[in-house]
Amino acid sequence: MTSSVPGSILPPLAADEEQHSRAVALLLREQIAASGGWLSFERFMELALYTPGLGYYSAGSVKIGAGGDFVTAPEISDLFSRCVARQCAEVLAQTGGDVLELGAGTGRMAATVLESLAAAGVLPERYAILEVSADLAERQRTRLQGLPRELRQRVVWLERLPERPIRGVLLANEVLDALPCRRFTLRSGAVRELGVALGANTFHEREAPPDAALARACDAVICELPASLPDGYISELCLRVEPWIAGVGQCLERGVLLLFDYGLPRAQYYSVERTRGTLLCHYRHRFHDDVFANIGLQDIGAWVDFTS
Repeated sequence: MTSSVPGSILPPLAADEEQHSRAVALLLREQIAASGGWLSFERFMELALYTPGLGYYSAGSVKIGAGGDFVTAPEISDLFSRCVARQCAEVLAQTGGDVLELGAGTGRMAATVLESLAAAGVLPERYAILEVSADLAERQRTRLQGLPRELRQRVVWLERLPERPIRGVLLANEVLDALPCRRFTLRSGAVRELGVALGANTFHEREAPPDAALARACDAVICELPASLPDGYISELCLRVEPWIAGVGQCLERGVLLLFDYGLPRAQYYSVERTRGTLLCHYRHRFHDDVFANIGLQDIGAWVDFTS
């Protein structure tokens, strides 16, 4: 991968950040070596973001807000969360039951939704939060501790999706864009998978034949497009979206699943003009496309193919 933005836009790392990033890079080197010198981008992204204690979402750095790497809609204004609450109130009035938020950020949306539902007289039995980041879960507890007792006692944190289906609303704000994705390119009309290999001192992108699952998925997407993609075209394809939605859907007995994310319908996502895909990294409110910079310290995400 060649970055289109010079690395000089990124602020320098502190000593502890450099040490953490080196530890993540060492893990990745070991994984690449154990895999014969090549790792799928999906696996690289998964390790960089979710390795317990090391990955971006699993370690303790601040991620959201002025002192973090990016800002989400609920942090800018409570208007977004109030709109979400109005939809939740309509659903809960018919279904009763719970609200389950997947990845609750700082907890600001949860607080605003609960306060708005209380004002509307349509409180859920529980407001459950499933959070993979220990740092964010702690920030959520701190923020929600300030709610009135009647609201605070309805909030619970889950370690996994509920085993028994619930009634009510499932919320996921900017979750799908962080699912590890595959990357591919076209060479003389054939699909090639883009993965990660080791150079002398750095990581670099390297092509490999696609496995059967990626080849089938790419062929299915390309056949639906209104125009042929050019040679050298690069993009992403997330094979985890459909299983993720199916798994989450099984948790919902009756109600509504609300997903908020960046994305496009398939024909626009894979347009002939978008030759480098949608993959982006965020670090200290700078965004760029160098996934090998600040490994373990920056967010990595790709937009969502809404057609999928």
